[in-house]
Amino acid sequence: MARGTGPVAEADRPYPNVTSWPEDSRPLTTDSSAKWLNHVHFLTNEGLFSGEEIVKRSLINRGAVHIRVLWPGYLDESQIYNPETFAFYNPERSGGGHVVTIVGWDDSFPAASFVTNPGQNGAWLVKNSWGTAWGDGGYFWLSYADPTISQSVVFTGRDRSDFSRVYQYDPLGWISSGGYGNETAWFANVFTASGLDDETEALKAVSFYAGQSGATYRIEVYTGTTAGSPRSGTLAAMTESTLSTAGYHTVDLPEVPLIRGERFSVVVRLTTPGYPYPIPIEQPIDGYSQKATALAGQSFIGTDGTAWTDMTANLANTNVCLKAFTGPMTSEPVDPDVPIGPDDPTPPSSGGGGGCTAGPSGLASLLLALPLFILKRR
Repeated sequence: MARGTGPVAEADRPYPNVTSWPEDSRPLTTDSSAKWLNHVHFLTNEGLFSGEEIVKRSLINRGAVHIRVLWPGYLDESQIYNPETFAFYNPERSGGGHVVTIVGWDDSFPAASFVTNPGQNGAWLVKNSWGTAWGDGGYFWLSYADPTISQSVVFTGRDRSDFSRVYQYDPLGWISSGGYGNETAWFANVFTASGLDDETEALKAVSFYAGQSGATYRIEVYTGTTAGSPRSGTLAAMTESTLSTAGYHTVDLPEVPLIRGERFSVVVRLTTPGYPYPIPIEQPIDGYSQKATALAGQSFIGTDGTAWTDMTANLANTNVCLKAFTGPMTSEPVDPDVPIGPDDPTPPSSGGGGGCTAGPSGLASLLLALPLFILKRR
């Protein structure tokens, strides 16, 4: 979804609900996605369930909450699901992983409604993905006490009309994380503007992943960038803030006009408290992301924003996960004599650093770690 090829509207590609999908019902890469992905909020960092109050606040403030439960096969379902009350509780902690969506709750939902009494009242109202003929019009009640609930995540989108193009080197997304042994690191991508037909193209937003809640970031955009030097050229936009959750985040910027054929760069300084792998990375892993590709001159990493290392110098076919979103210019260009951010245009050193060795091959400069958890198709 982050790369802009989903989700497809149900009206455009209706779910067939048959065991063998007709070929004309399958989504195509040419289908227009209904939304741009805006944020993916990881409500916990370890994939565990967030707790009742966090989920309730997220339902009110952000929207529906993705979760994973363990669901036995149909032969065993009678032990955990009551079709009379549409109530689900799995005390056995067995079954296959199944993703569903919390849309509400009832603190008074009776414990007696479940096949096995969970020992407390209260349940989540959950939307399943098996059509309206199943459950209560497609919905069921999930006990607060179910021990198999995990991976509470909130996805939010934005209008497709917000952007016309995404510049990216990471179509496969967040595969690994890297760092220099501390919580702060710098990463950057250098792009070449393609231009829009008969309209001035403007950079409007950037996106990246953060592996820890409470992460602080500084984003800089440069135009007229020199190849191999992400912080060269003209500083055209800059912003700083804090992310409340780990996950995927899109940050809006003042519009920056781009000249067709000219290089521009997006630079990020990211601090992830308690997590020494702040750099989100796409890289090839056999059997999973082996189709990842990268070229020299695209992605760069560093400890202080001054000295940069080309990502491919140590890891072949590897890029940082950092996207730039553009569309037609809708505002007047910013006067270059007007301050565009905090007074200090050159941020202080992030400190720490020095390359560290990772893995049996002795690759320098990066410590690699798997992301906290990966959302996978069932």
